[in-house]
Amino acid sequence: MFIAYSDASVKGEETSLAFFIVFEDKSEIKRRIVVNERDNNVAEALALSELLAFLNYYNFKNGTILLDSEAVKIQLKKERKNNKVRKRGRKNRLYLPKGVYKVLERLQIRTQLITRTRNVAHKVCHHKEEFMLSTPISKVNRKYYQGLKTYQDYFMQQSVLDEYRKIHNNPSATFHEAQINLNKEIWLADLVEDTEMTKVYEIHEKRIKVVHDTVVKLWKVNYVQIGNHRRVIKRKKKFMGIIGN
Repeated sequence: MFIAYSDASVKGEETSLAFFIVFEDKSEIKRRIVVNERDNNVAEALALSELLAFLNYYNFKNGTILLDSEAVKIQLKKERKNNKVRKRGRKNRLYLPKGVYKVLERLQIRTQLITRTRNVAHKVCHHKEEFMLSTPISKVNRKYYQGLKTYQDYFMQQSVLDEYRKIHNNPSATFHEAQINLNKEIWLADLVEDTEMTKVYEIHEKRIKVVHDTVVKLWKVNYVQIGNHRRVIKRKKKFMGIIGN
C-alpha cells in the first residue's frame, strides 16, 4: 500500500498546502501549492482535497492518508456516519467538499490522525527555496511485492512508531519508514501465535503483534532462537533474490 501525508501552513501572508506520498517501491511524490486562504482548518481540508484529487486522477488505490488536523478528521467521521453534508454556518462550518468519504471508500484508503511533528508533509509546506524532486508517475511500481506471494501489507498504529524508534535506535524514523520495514520483517519472521484476531511474529529478538490488519505492538526479548535466526537468513536471501534489495 502507499502511505501519504497531507498538511497546510498558514503563515504571514502565505498559505501553503502540501502532500507527500511514498509507494511500495519507495517512490516519492511531493507537491506544494500556494493558496489564498487564511482559515487553518479550511486550508487543512484543501490540502486533503488536493491529495485525494491527485490519487483519484491516477486511480491510486489501497493506501493510508496521515493528517494532523483533528477538525478535518472529525468531519470525515461525521460524513461517514451521516453520509450527508451539513449546511454551512458559523458554528458548523464545512471544510470538506461533498463526497470525500465516497472517494476514500472507492480508492480503499484509510485516514489516520498523527501528531504534527510526525507529519512529513509539514516540511514540504515550508520547502520554498529548493526544487523538490519527485519520482515520475510512469516510474512508480505498484506491483513491487507481487513476486512475494505471501506478502502481507499491514497498517500500523501511531504508538508503534515510538517502539520502533527505541528498538532500532533511530529517533528520527518516519511513520512510513517504520511501517514499510515492519511489513518486510513480518514476511521474514516466523508466525508464533495465530488466533482469530491476533498474530504474533518472531524475528531474531523482536516480536511484532498484529490485530486484524494492523500492527499494534513491537517489543524486544533477551534471547534469540537459533532455528528462527537460520530461517530468517534463508528467507532474506529469497527476498533479496526476488525484490533485488
